[in-house]
Amino acid sequence: MDEKKRKPFRRKKSKKASKLGRKKLLRILGVVFLLGLASVLGVIVGAYRAVRRNLPSIADLEHYQPGLITVVYADDGQEIKEFAQQKRVEVPYEKVPAILINAIIATEDPRFFKHGGVDFRGILRAFMENIKHLGGGRKLEGGSTITQQLTREFFLSRDQTMGRKLKEIYLSLQIEKKYSKEKVLEIFCNQFFFGHGVYGVEAAANLFFGKSVSDLTLEEAALIAGILRSPGNYSPYTAPDLMLRRRNHVLNRMEEEGYITKAQADEARQKPMVVLPLQRSDTEFGAYFIEEIRKYLEKNYGADALYRSGLRVYTTFNPALQKYAEEALLRQLRALDKQKGWRKDKKNLLQDPKIGNQGLESHWDDGWRMADFQIGEVTNAVVLSVSRNEAEFRVKKYRGKLTNKNIEWTKTNNLESLIRKGDVIQVRIDKIDKEKKELQAALDQEPLSEAAFLAVDPHAGQIKAMVGGYSFRKSKFNRATQALRQSGSVIKPFVYTAALENGFTPASILVDEPTTFEDKWTGEAWSPPNYDNKYKGSVTLRKGLEESRNVVTAKLLDAISPQTGADYCRRFGITSTIYPYLSLSLGTFEVTLLELVSAFSTFPNEGVRIKPYFISRIEDKDGNVLEEAKISSENVISPQTAYIMTSLLQGVIERGTGAAASPLLKDKSLAGKTGTTDDFTDAWFIGFSPSLCAGAWVGNETKVTLGKGMEGSLAALPIWIEFFGRIIEDEKKKARDEGLEPVPEQFEVPTSLSFVDIDRKTGLLLTNTCLWPFREVFLPGTEPLRYCTRQDHMMILDYYQEEKGSHERR
Repeated sequence: MDEKKRKPFRRKKSKKASKLGRKKLLRILGVVFLLGLASVLGVIVGAYRAVRRNLPSIADLEHYQPGLITVVYADDGQEIKEFAQQKRVEVPYEKVPAILINAIIATEDPRFFKHGGVDFRGILRAFMENIKHLGGGRKLEGGSTITQQLTREFFLSRDQTMGRKLKEIYLSLQIEKKYSKEKVLEIFCNQFFFGHGVYGVEAAANLFFGKSVSDLTLEEAALIAGILRSPGNYSPYTAPDLMLRRRNHVLNRMEEEGYITKAQADEARQKPMVVLPLQRSDTEFGAYFIEEIRKYLEKNYGADALYRSGLRVYTTFNPALQKYAEEALLRQLRALDKQKGWRKDKKNLLQDPKIGNQGLESHWDDGWRMADFQIGEVTNAVVLSVSRNEAEFRVKKYRGKLTNKNIEWTKTNNLESLIRKGDVIQVRIDKIDKEKKELQAALDQEPLSEAAFLAVDPHAGQIKAMVGGYSFRKSKFNRATQALRQSGSVIKPFVYTAALENGFTPASILVDEPTTFEDKWTGEAWSPPNYDNKYKGSVTLRKGLEESRNVVTAKLLDAISPQTGADYCRRFGITSTIYPYLSLSLGTFEVTLLELVSAFSTFPNEGVRIKPYFISRIEDKDGNVLEEAKISSENVISPQTAYIMTSLLQGVIERGTGAAASPLLKDKSLAGKTGTTDDFTDAWFIGFSPSLCAGAWVGNETKVTLGKGMEGSLAALPIWIEFFGRIIEDEKKKARDEGLEPVPEQFEVPTSLSFVDIDRKTGLLLTNTCLWPFREVFLPGTEPLRYCTRQDHMMILDYYQEEKGSHERR
């Protein structure tokens, strides 16, 4: 074959075959597309089902109850304590000011009012920023909205996984379908942590600025909004410089978003960051009173209600009276302790090898709880150096110097013999220079003895002040309510009350002489001594009580029977164990301060004893009353007997063992009784005005002596005197401020009483020859029947002696 004619063989396609091939290809591509679409849809459906699987219901937001603060209020409505696992106060959206809302939105979610729960534009922006800085060590941005943050906080973990993120997006979209933007913001503002134990914007505003969130200024709102991003890092207390920059960043964002003008931003940025001290309240103030409230609430409502339910507890606590009680008690304990001299029992920091000399400059003492000082405050101090005449010390960031002036109480004038470098001592602040951070102070010492004080409104039964000991931090044992101690002579008024209702009068004569009684229970002889081992012969019942003569009281109890005496003690509300022994007349049984003050409150309340209480009302968080105090009263004695006993106890202060308080009588009617036990282990004074009954006890933790001569008039009465003295000064100041003349408070005199002029020492009707005229009070028909004679005068051992006052007799 001719090669030139040879050509490659090609099959020629027909038009029909070409058309069929294209159709087949399209079918294949269509099947592939459908399969791919099905796969994608399957993945989407699977992911959707996976996201929805085990999701919480967003309806839970409606029923969510965050832990709220239980707030305790004083009798004037002042807040005195909060109990909470999380310090949180819920506020409605309307109370959150626009300036704070704008600060939060500008910083956390600028498009909050434009998106539906998820800001996809923000997510894309954050994604692009993360790609741009990938590998650069920069923290990745999340693009989360306020709603997403809320979703994460309520329902999800913080795991950085795709599944968690998808769930977050889904729930956020659902939340905004169900709830308004305002509701989301309300929940957000009440939910989040601001550091230092507080949650929500209301609690944060109170912590940092001492005000409600509705009263925040622009720069304050910016500070609060700035903390939200990272409470662990942003704090005006632990990182003030960083916090200031963060606050100003928020102001910048508010300006950029158009919420404030440049001028407003500039002005706010120039302002210093001013917050209240973190520790700005003394945890000791009212601590024993508040602990009684806490125990009651936990016992009756449970710990969960106490710490999470937001109870509102209205109490009988009076801040002014509590302050007077605490200051008087602490001052007296320190004064008593100084009488015993200096103790070399002080902790020395240099004995700890971890501290060393450098540590003296940085050591923070456990006692430094207050953020600031007050003149007269006693605080711990670290000794930095010592010479014979001078010592340098440090308190927090302040320095000060001690000299050897005014240290006579230590029984030396050489500071080197008292303290060493590194000692932790106590000083009383006399002068403060805040600019130079310098103090002037005097050497002091923590007392070893204990004391308690209680004040009750006798007409309402409300406990107004309670001090259970020297320091709640040192010991939580409440010596006002829990300590059982021998009562000593402070029990005598109840024996005398029984005598008045069993045939005796204030003018009845008893013979104060050595006497031996036969104990009807044991058959043994009992001879009670008088405190001074002296005997006055014939004395009136009034004088027997005023001078606390032991033999006189024992004779009264023997005459009316020990059983009658024990019965009267129980009528007055004494629930501690009492036995009908003659020694009851000297207060040998144990009783609490609360029982005694409650019992004494019967006298100024016309014979009616009202059971003491300290909680007036308890409400839930919505204001519904859960409990209200029910007054429990009991008629103990007649108004007439109560007034006669009050008159006798007035004499104790006018002339008797409580005479140290007599200067107060020109401004207020007062009555009371001292008490001292064997070996001076317990010292008491219980007394009252027409409107307040209060008592003080001083002793040691164990029943050891307070010191020779430490009787009730010297150890306990000074606390009571200072307490009522400050009340009197307040009343006089109030009268002056109102342009009025102070009117001394008087005891109300009931009807059906007889007032007769008698000779106070003989108890007989007064004549011109009598030296001791006195207007005595009697029940009608019990007055003296004859006039006093010179022969009667001669029967009284000290009739012609000048009265020089008397000492406390047990």
